[in-house]
Amino acid sequence: MTSRTAGLKTLRMFIMLFFLAWIVSACSSPPPEPSPQPQPTEAPEEGQTITLITPPSNNTNKESGPKYQVQTRITGFHLISETVGMVWGVTKNELRLYITRDNGATWANISPAPNVQFLSTPVYGKGIFFTDPNHGWIIRSAFGTTENIVLRTTDGGESWKISSLGDDNAVSSIYFISPTQGWLMTSANATPNKESKALYSTSDGGATWEEVMQNEQYNPNLPNHSIPFSGVSTGMIFKNRVDGFVTLQTAALPKIFMTKDGGQSWNPGQSFLVNEQLESCDRVITGKPEFFDVSKTNGWMSVGCQNDKDKTITYHGYFTANGGQNWKFAPFELKSPTEGNHQSAPTFLNSQVGWAILGDTLYHTVNQGNTWLPLKESSVLRSKLEEYPETIKMQFISADVGWLLLEKKEQKRSLLLQTTNGGISWRVM
Repeated sequence: MTSRTAGLKTLRMFIMLFFLAWIVSACSSPPPEPSPQPQPTEAPEEGQTITLITPPSNNTNKESGPKYQVQTRITGFHLISETVGMVWGVTKNELRLYITRDNGATWANISPAPNVQFLSTPVYGKGIFFTDPNHGWIIRSAFGTTENIVLRTTDGGESWKISSLGDDNAVSSIYFISPTQGWLMTSANATPNKESKALYSTSDGGATWEEVMQNEQYNPNLPNHSIPFSGVSTGMIFKNRVDGFVTLQTAALPKIFMTKDGGQSWNPGQSFLVNEQLESCDRVITGKPEFFDVSKTNGWMSVGCQNDKDKTITYHGYFTANGGQNWKFAPFELKSPTEGNHQSAPTFLNSQVGWAILGDTLYHTVNQGNTWLPLKESSVLRSKLEEYPETIKMQFISADVGWLLLEKKEQKRSLLLQTTNGGISWRVM
């Protein structure tokens, strides 16, 4: 055998051994790991773009200060006048609060410090209240090891001061009649139809609070003047330093309690009687009382008749013309589905004029709800009502100016609209 032949045999042997080793290695290698499945992600919060002016100032107008735009998800609002209003929402546990003084053209950031953390968005009349553009209060509810605190401003949100309530139960209502005098109610041990209640008052603008009533020791068989344990409070309002009202949601008809000594003692107000509109309800939904005028003589509150079989709520109203001493029932026959599709109570500007949304149509009344007529269709409103199926709030501050907040809760999206002609046409703010 020649040396060349021997070399070829050696080369072939080497190649065969190499491929054999490669095959064995491939067969014994672990199978490749499957690529990880994409994890579902939470829908990001989507808001609308607003134009901010900095720094905030009580004299802020469209021309003053540098401007920039931000996106914010709005979950609440309150109108103070035709041109002044505020919006808010909670993002990453920070309360974002903005005020406009020029009909929504520009906004100022009046948020509290970001180190004050919020787990939920405050609701107007329960966790936030303003008497005017400069004087306001925000409740940061207790959670974990933190306590209830009351934030207050006297300069339109340029600065906020903090005070402790000394009660870590849930705050159910807050109301001020002036920059100094106000009340706050807490509740505990709540069920759908009963709760313990405590009432606090302040005469120094919320710096200190004094307990004026509690019903922990309430006994229906003994004489007492507390708001009873039965019934869940749905609203609180005061006419002055001594006269106030609290409405209660019960297993049956609404109840209202009245005070004439600033909240220390309470007595039942007018009894609401069963009528043909309410006798077949599976549940009667009690609204909160509101007064229309400065004298707080004329007012109203909504009442809803829930029908579980039809899955509908039919709204009506109670109106007062003597400061809450007596209430007159007004049938509306506004029936809407209980799920989505803009199920919400109507809103009233005065004892005669009101608005209500049913489906994708806005209705208007000028005779205390005796008749409701659909307004001329607004293409903007109709498309937004279809796109955003839930109504958070509608408020009219005059016969012309109103705001409407819509939401897609599952997608964490909201939209604020405005009308300046009584609801005939709308624009996105």
